[in-house]
Amino acid sequence: MKTKSILLAGLLSLLGASAFAQTSPVDQVKQDNRQIRQENREIARDNRAIGRDNVAIGQDKQAVGKEKQQINAERAERNADQRREDRDVKNGNLAGAQKMDAARRQEQGEINADKKTLKGERKTLATDRADRRQDINARNHERRERNTEVGKRNKAASHI
Repeated sequence: MKTKSILLAGLLSLLGASAFAQTSPVDQVKQDNRQIRQENREIARDNRAIGRDNVAIGQDKQAVGKEKQQINAERAERNADQRREDRDVKNGNLAGAQKMDAARRQEQGEINADKKTLKGERKTLATDRADRRQDINARNHERRERNTEVGKRNKAASHI
């Protein structure tokens, strides 16, 4: 039983070696070219994905900027309400001042919630940008490796 499996393994290795020995250098170059074309397609696909990510990140940055403007506008309104409240207190209208104080506190709570959301969005945006940079670096590394392999293949093909 053991000798049969050893003989069978030896026979298969001889067949496999003869099959590999039959590949000509021209066939090897063609195979390498197919692989290079496939890698080029993958790189182009990655480039398109990175471009789409850039657009999405740009849109997110614009949205964050608009939210920041809105928060600043709400802050200006809150400051104006504070000045009105201070004027009412100065004039002795405590009931009006209390109403304005309650409204101002509620608005401040909403503004704080918006700030917290904005901070989270900025953090997410920074993470997305870091991921995109990492993808670009990985793609560039693959490109350098591929160019090195192409150079080696061309050098080997020139010796044929």
